[in-house]
Amino acid sequence: MSLLRPYQPSAEQPWDQDAALHLWRRAGFGAGPEQVAATVKMGPARAVEQLIAPPGDDPAEEGLESIYDNIYGSSDPDNLRAWLITRMTRCQHQLREKLALFWHSHFATSILKVRKVDWMARQYRLFLDLGLGKFDALLGEITRDPAMIRWLDNETNSKGQANENYARELFELFTLGEGNYTEKDIREAARAFTGWHILRGRYHFSSLLHDSGTKTVLGKTGPLSGEDVCRMALEQDACGRFLARKLLAFFVTPKPLPKVEQELGALMNKNGYDMTATLRVVLGSSLFFGADARRAIVKSPLEFVVGAARCLDSKLNAKAAVPALRSMGQDLLAPPNVAGWPGHREWINTATWLSRVNAGARLLRALPASARPEHLLGSALPAQEYQVLTKRATGRAALARAILALPEAHLA
Repeated sequence: MSLLRPYQPSAEQPWDQDAALHLWRRAGFGAGPEQVAATVKMGPARAVEQLIAPPGDDPAEEGLESIYDNIYGSSDPDNLRAWLITRMTRCQHQLREKLALFWHSHFATSILKVRKVDWMARQYRLFLDLGLGKFDALLGEITRDPAMIRWLDNETNSKGQANENYARELFELFTLGEGNYTEKDIREAARAFTGWHILRGRYHFSSLLHDSGTKTVLGKTGPLSGEDVCRMALEQDACGRFLARKLLAFFVTPKPLPKVEQELGALMNKNGYDMTATLRVVLGSSLFFGADARRAIVKSPLEFVVGAARCLDSKLNAKAAVPALRSMGQDLLAPPNVAGWPGHREWINTATWLSRVNAGARLLRALPASARPEHLLGSALPAQEYQVLTKRATGRAALARAILALPEAHLA
């Protein structure tokens, strides 16, 4: 029986507050008590649709969009980082924000090399605007994106002097995964991307610097273009499996599930890599709501900090969050390398654990009257342990910090 079959509540897997919290933690960052209660009432199928569908008017997003030009024109990348963190904390369409974060690590590009805030802002907008659409459209735009072109040195990729960096990462990290292409495929594909340069801060195709000769890539021969190479990569069965593996590790479980990856990959090949359709299946599946998927992933620093603010209905000082996240190992806009953040258990070590606990103390000093610290963990916080914490903590803020120091608070 397929693990991707629709979830049906049962005595073993009830649709309750914990299930709703799990959905909000994975498809978003978290939700306050009232929002979770409303989610429980609507049932799992409708709850998933609510998270997938764009909301109506969102005052928070409208306010952030009103200052986008200032962020875009800033020379300080921390302003862009704070703007993005505020989006994650306040915007209603949490899945859009969560998936944009996924794509940021998938197409890992760093401001440390790009050195242009506006280019990084434009790239992240691609993740926000196209992330829930079809992957081919996103891949095509990313391949022409100035930040990506600079990041992977396609500015130096010209006829007779092909630079292989983008072609290699296109196959290894963006579409196929290791073992599903050859070194010759990389060399020939690099020729297809010659002349894909930047002019006045925008993508520019230089026909004079493009190698229009015959190439053989992934078993096909002809005067292949960069567009042809992207299309052929998407046509490979390996592409669906590769993307399925990464999506499952991010949204469900880091545990390898070859049969599920095969099934989900085939579904993605069939639906044209439609991310909305794919996530509708994943988030509504028995696998997603199963016991093995609950609190099976170590939260990234962003998920930890933003999730705590969401669950406590607390305002987060995004400016202060930027250096705090950096100390925890997640410097937004600056992934550690072309493979992005490794995630899961790599987020926790002796240094980052202390930074996490301290971040909870610094960033959540003032809580609104509606905040319920026990909501941070749901039934994962045993009643006896909760009673011990309430006796020791002096006030709700202290109780929240104590709960955030528990290991369970760092699992999604």
